[in-house]
Amino acid sequence: MHWSQFAWVALGGALGASGRFWLSAWLNELNRSAFPLGTFAVNSIGSFLFGLLFVVIMSSTALKDPMRLLVLVGFMGAFTTFSTFSFETVRLLQEQQFVMAATNVIANCLVCFIGVWIGSVIARTVI
Repeated sequence: MHWSQFAWVALGGALGASGRFWLSAWLNELNRSAFPLGTFAVNSIGSFLFGLLFVVIMSSTALKDPMRLLVLVGFMGAFTTFSTFSFETVRLLQEQQFVMAATNVIANCLVCFIGVWIGSVIARTVI
């Protein structure tokens, strides 16, 4: 591996983590329920964007490796967060909010899988 590959991932990661922090905090301020809307939103949006951007980036040969590292590995890896989703689900279970915990698991899994699929379908249609 070359040092520039680490630089692309680090730059993307810094931007993705900052974007996740901002969007999640903003949505959680607006949200008045126990449902972790901020994490759900970043994971849903991130899954859609990953599907879309994967097809777009991988179909381009000129900048494939740097853009893959910057956007897919760095930005999207830091923007979406499975660990926070897992922690929030456990917290809901500990607070005995079983319906909200189940809703969180089902909604995140379903919407994120569908988001990746729709994003990749849209990108393939456009390209």
